Amino acid sequence: MLFPMKPFELRLANALFSRALECSCPESIPRSGVSGAKVKCFTIRVDKFGAPYLFVKGLSGGMLSCLEWTGSRFEKPVEIPLNEIESSDVSITHFYGCSVVEYNGVIDFAIGRTFFFPYFKIHIVRAIKAVDQYFFNKKKLMTKQRIDLLRFLVQRQLDGKRISSSVDLMTELYSIKWILHPDKDDQLNRVRFYLNSLVDTGEMRRKNDEYQLTGEALKVIEVYEEQERKHTENVKGQRKMLWLTLAIVLLTAAQAGLFKLPNVIDLSDSKIGHNPFGQETLSGKAVRCP
Repeated sequence: MLFPMKPFELRLANALFSRALECSCPESIPRSGVSGAKVKCFTIRVDKFGAPYLFVKGLSGGMLSCLEWTGSRFEKPVEIPLNEIESSDVSITHFYGCSVVEYNGVIDFAIGRTFFFPYFKIHIVRAIKAVDQYFFNKKKLMTKQRIDLLRFLVQRQLDGKRISSSVDLMTELYSIKWILHPDKDDQLNRVRFYLNSLVDTGEMRRKNDEYQLTGEALKVIEVYEEQERKHTENVKGQRKMLWLTLAIVLLTAAQAGLFKLPNVIDLSDSKIGHNPFGQETLSGKAVRCP
C-alpha cells in the first residue's frame, strides 16, 4: 500500500481488531425478530481503490488472515501484514441487534468504541420507536369499507405501488408497525377476506399468489360515485321541496286567518299628516318642509 498505518494507528488497529475478531460474525446474520435483536458481532474488510479487496478472518502475530476478493466473492485465502494496510481502506461493520454501525478507518473505529456516540443515538431512536409502538398498539385497527378499500388500491396502483399480497396491503394501510400490534392476526384475516371478496366479484384477479386489479374496479368506483352524486342531488332537492312546502302552508294559513303575519312597517297609527299649505303636522306642531 502507498500509505501504511502510522505507529499509533498500528497499535490501535492491533488492539481493536483483536477484540472485534473475538466477536466476528457468522456467515448468516439474523436481521429481525428476537434472534436479530440478540446479534452483536463485527466484520472487518479492506478495500483497494474503492473496490472490495480483503475480508479479515483473524489476526495473529501482526499478520491478518483474510479471504481475497475474486470478482464474485471473498474466497481466496491470503495473509497480509497489518502494517501494510492503509488505515482509510479499513471498513468495520458492527451488527448491533437489528441496527448497523459503520466505521470508516481505524481512528473512526477507535472514537466510536471509546465514546459510544453511535450507540447513544441507536438507543434514543429505539426508545422513541418503543413509545410510538406503545401508543399505536393502543389504537384499534379499523378496516376500510369495501369501496374505500377499492379506491385505496386503485390509487396505489396509479401511484406505481402495486399491492401483491395481504401483508403488503396491511403495511400500506397501517405501516410496518402493524406487525407488533396485538390484533394483527385478526386484522390480517379481515384484509385477506376483503381481497378474496374482490376477486370473487371480479374487481381483482389472483395470479401466482399475487392480487392484481382489473378494469372492473374502475367501473365499480365510477358507478358508485355516480350513485352517490344522484343521491346527494336527491337529498338537496327534497330539502328544497320541504322548505317550499312549509312556506306555502304558512301563507295559506295566514290567508285563512289562522294567524296574522307581523307588519314590517305599520303606518296605521302614524301621527304625520299634511295640510293644504305644504306643511307637515307632527303631534300638533307645524313643521316647514325643506
